[in-house]
Amino acid sequence: MLTSVLDQFSKWFLHHQSFAAYIEPLIQVVKPAWRAGFFRAQIIDVHALSGQFLSVTLKPNKQWRAHIAGQHISLTLELNGRLLTRVFTLACSPAQYKATGLLRVLIKTNEQGRFTAQLQSTLKAPSWCNISAPSGDFVFKSWHKASTFVAGGSGITPMLAMLSQQLANTQHTIKLLYFAKANEHQCVEELAALAERYAHFSYLLLTRDMSPQLTTHINIDDNPDIYCCGPAAFMQKIAHFANQHHLTYYQEAFSLALPSLNDDSQFTVKINNDHHDVAANEVLLTQFEAKKLPVQRGCGIGICHQCQCIKKTGVVRNLKTGELSDNGEQLIQLCVSQAVSDLELQL
Repeated sequence: MLTSVLDQFSKWFLHHQSFAAYIEPLIQVVKPAWRAGFFRAQIIDVHALSGQFLSVTLKPNKQWRAHIAGQHISLTLELNGRLLTRVFTLACSPAQYKATGLLRVLIKTNEQGRFTAQLQSTLKAPSWCNISAPSGDFVFKSWHKASTFVAGGSGITPMLAMLSQQLANTQHTIKLLYFAKANEHQCVEELAALAERYAHFSYLLLTRDMSPQLTTHINIDDNPDIYCCGPAAFMQKIAHFANQHHLTYYQEAFSLALPSLNDDSQFTVKINNDHHDVAANEVLLTQFEAKKLPVQRGCGIGICHQCQCIKKTGVVRNLKTGELSDNGEQLIQLCVSQAVSDLELQL
């Protein structure tokens, strides 16, 4: 009860999501790695896979609650004296976690990324990190009809968790179409073991060269539910196909698919007495980073709240919900906010 009251007070008067988040900087003076709402997890194992992937095994503390297959976590590490957060989908089922107490994430490292490019040299076992509670709605919905999973690249991670968990719970056909660059398909041995164990499961390892039409192998006669995860353009094509054929469609994105706005408006943002011009058709975080303003990037898709700040005046559009803010003072997330008017922000 007291926690709820303090959290509401923090939202109204302190402009923070929770009271714990408000006092976080004070606690970090004593415990630098502490983060509000996060759990400590030990890094048990890190090893490289093909295609610039890392497999990371974590052991969270006992307070961490089990996930639902397909959900993701925010993972926070200290890099060069800064706490940085990114979102990763768990590649293990709840049953596997309950049996071993361990979690697995598959991370695609990116040489251009400020976070993932450093992971191979930074992630060491044994060491410690912070993880959030599991979240996300990209989970298996129905045991009562056929399903087709379509994965692109690192989009295989939620599929691995859902397949490991759900194949024993249904006798309906489940098919996996897994697109990746040649020789960069992950966990193929696991998929082969599942196909051998469950007669109603099959999978195809595909590349765009082998199957230029992404939807060629989706059998509409089965009327399957479609589960898709991968790059935005990849998912857009699968979603269009599912809509054309009246198939139920679910997706999970690793990046924010921005709407196409034919708006070349420019607005002025006042930040700590300085004025900056911003475009209406791009999120604020990207523009502020280009201007080298003191902003923090977290997940970049509106989940971790690491980039939030106080909007003093003005209107922004939330790209996740499509909603417009009011003109008054409130918290916004820079990674999912576009300017709709002149703004005054407090970073």
